[in-house]
Amino acid sequence: MTVTARAPVSVVIPAYNSGWLITQALDSVLAQTLPAGEIIIVDDGSTDDLQRHLQTYRSRVLYLHQSNQGVSSARNRGIWESKCDFVAFLDADDVWHPRKLELQMEVLDKNPEVGLLGTSIFDWPTLPTVDRISGNAMMPMRWEQFVLKTILYTSSVVARRSVLRQAEGFDISLRCSEDRDLWLRMAELSQVATLNLPLTGYRFVPGSLSQQLDALKEGGEKVLRKLNQRGAWKGRRLLRHKAHSFFNYQCSYEYSAHGNQAAALAALMKAFAWHPLPYARNDVQGRFARLKRLAVYLLRMMRLKSHDSRSSRQSRLITGNQLSPRPNQ
Repeated sequence: MTVTARAPVSVVIPAYNSGWLITQALDSVLAQTLPAGEIIIVDDGSTDDLQRHLQTYRSRVLYLHQSNQGVSSARNRGIWESKCDFVAFLDADDVWHPRKLELQMEVLDKNPEVGLLGTSIFDWPTLPTVDRISGNAMMPMRWEQFVLKTILYTSSVVARRSVLRQAEGFDISLRCSEDRDLWLRMAELSQVATLNLPLTGYRFVPGSLSQQLDALKEGGEKVLRKLNQRGAWKGRRLLRHKAHSFFNYQCSYEYSAHGNQAAALAALMKAFAWHPLPYARNDVQGRFARLKRLAVYLLRMMRLKSHDSRSSRQSRLITGNQLSPRPNQ
């Protein structure tokens, strides 16, 4: 009898009232061409029928339950309970391409200096065709990139457990941007990279717009404060100003996308005040992005341009911060 090789990966799935979604996430993990070493589900105090949906999977997963403490706490519980050398995260409402672990482990085996490896995303339920890894598929990422925006989606990453533990996991006090905060700390300890292949399926689940915007702003501000507190900006004064500017630019886009043009204009002015110089081409899509947004906001405030309603996810695609926040439950 042939024994199927398993990846030395512990898959951590935090779950909160996601019974109607989690079966698709689990099925995508169990369908991997290179099976995971273990699957850990951390039930963060769910009150729905989650356990009923998990009944048929109980023999194949490690189920842990805790009182409701938020997604960061649930992920941290999974990290500390994990037994494999690598940890992969998957939100209960996302899915993986069948070859995700196979292709990521191929890269991690060849590049021991990489402590964190993400992938590109695709809109679920479309499943893209992925044949093989090209020579330039792995793209190293710099600490300076994470300072500006979230460029690795949590459900896409596989991390070395040793680096995760050295970085001390997710900050449970953050309701949003907890992933970028951790990636920044990990980028200070090891190489971070992404695999430029669409291996992670993202499902947009709408929530309260006011909660999302509040969480986005609060989380982003705290991440910047934490960088100040640990002296991460030493010798990087211009980058610090640019990071504060870009954060306010992102906030302005969010406010405008949800119909608050006055707040959008105020945030945009803060973005100019922090960093009046143009952003680099790889920071935003198109030239003179802020000047164009200024014109749009003014026209909308004067009712000379209709409001183009966009989802939080769509607006973040333009500013570069890929995805809408899913506030820490």
